[in-house]
Amino acid sequence: MTSACVLVFDFDGTVSLGDEPVVAYARHLDEEAGSATGLITRVVSRFLQCDGRLDRALEGLTDADPVFLGLHVIDGAIDGYAAAARLATLIGLQQAQIDAAYTASRADLADGLISTRAPEGFASFLAAFPPGAHRVLVSNSPANGLIEQIDKLGLTRSFDEVVTSANKPAGLPAILERLLAEHGLADAPDRLLSVGDIWVNDLAPAAQLGAATALIDRMPVPEGAAPTVRAPQIEELYPWMLDWASGRADRT
Repeated sequence: MTSACVLVFDFDGTVSLGDEPVVAYARHLDEEAGSATGLITRVVSRFLQCDGRLDRALEGLTDADPVFLGLHVIDGAIDGYAAAARLATLIGLQQAQIDAAYTASRADLADGLISTRAPEGFASFLAAFPPGAHRVLVSNSPANGLIEQIDKLGLTRSFDEVVTSANKPAGLPAILERLLAEHGLADAPDRLLSVGDIWVNDLAPAAQLGAATALIDRMPVPEGAAPTVRAPQIEELYPWMLDWASGRADRT
């Protein structure tokens, strides 16, 4: 059995858990909008509390409540970041303002103002992979904020490679193809596993290349998504991923 393989992990929502980074982004968007009511923050916070399920988020609200209307606007957003940006655009923020809010939220991360956590036992899990397993973190986040968070989570030495500003989903195929080529797996794309919480961004490009995929399905999953494995929490997939890396798990 071969152990040569590549594992690609998303960051936010996969390796770094907790909603504070998204709420910080929403708060900075409200500041850009000059909102005294904090509408974006209120809507996004409720969206996250209900894991993106509109029916649950609307419970107890009246149709006259701005949060009720805002939740309808962001229904179907792939995550809290997309939800916040959609609402910000609707209320008239320009792209430069949206970008500034995101940059400010990542600065908060770098400054240690935002609390996040790693999945339980994650560092030990990464250390348990067999020789020949190349563990890569691939994130759309810039290095500022992300590198500090990796250190705070105790994962500085856990990854063999870190790719920032990845521009997923458009930029992911080139990253995956490079990794396959560098590790002699160009003809064996099923020996690459992409792990993430957003099908469109993290997994669909990998699946199109013939790679294995593991979905953390906290948020609603789009119709047609067909990950190799899925679970609400990444910890549930530890045994399968270790078996996959060792060549013992079924692969599609």
